[in-house]
Amino acid sequence: MPAMLPSESVRFELHGADPVLRLAVEPPPDLRPEQWSLISRLTLCVVDGPGEVGYLTARFGPQGDAAPAGWDEAVDRAGGSHVVFGAGPDAPAVFVRSC
Repeated sequence: MPAMLPSESVRFELHGADPVLRLAVEPPPDLRPEQWSLISRLTLCVVDGPGEVGYLTARFGPQGDAAPAGWDEAVDRAGGSHVVFGAGPDAPAVFVRSC
């Protein structure tokens, strides 16, 4: 079952035309892209990994949508999003395909 992340631990970003989802979590031990999937809806976002590894966060809250304008379109165009695990400049990342 995915772990629930508070909204302050998640950032939806656009880097040019590339969608990026930044999760303030310790990197999981296995980051092979083929084992991960992304479900992004207006009210929530799920990053599901192998086995029991996964993350769930509310996307829509009191301030509105946490994702910047154009994020959904960028995810559709790219077929997923880059997901960064951690906050450091050398934090590991993986491209996660959307379902």
